[in-house]
Amino acid sequence: MVIASLWLAGCRQADGPVPTPSQNIQSELQDVRHDLQNIASGRDPQAPKDFADDLGKYVDRPTAQPVADELSRRTASVLAGSKLTEQVAQQLAHDLWLSVAAREMSERQVEALQNDVQSLLMSIGIVEENAQQVAAQVGAVQSAVTDRPRRWYELF
Repeated sequence: MVIASLWLAGCRQADGPVPTPSQNIQSELQDVRHDLQNIASGRDPQAPKDFADDLGKYVDRPTAQPVADELSRRTASVLAGSKLTEQVAQQLAHDLWLSVAAREMSERQVEALQNDVQSLLMSIGIVEENAQQVAAQVGAVQSAVTDRPRRWYELF
């Protein structure tokens, strides 16, 4: 029993590399942050489209684009009318960028990212059910953009 449990514990999926934004991407993430703040404040009716365009440019697979667009739509929908602070907007922009840009995250890393997004949204007063819908879409996007296949030993 002990050997079997140690063997199964050793077979879990290893964490993949998490991309770090370059200086250029950091400035582009500021645009995403502004889009998010404009959506929340309702100042710019074009903000949801700008947000979808800014986030969607990191999707390199045509089959993943509709899933990423749905993430943008859900995010814009829950943020409209919220009180989004600059700090939360910056972290949310980063986390949403990770959801479309990371290609080799493990299931555990994706789950942590989903939890982070959900917690951020709930911290600004978004209802848990709505925050969960956005977080679930983060997982769907990751499934669509990942390059990391599961190894045979990770199936246990």
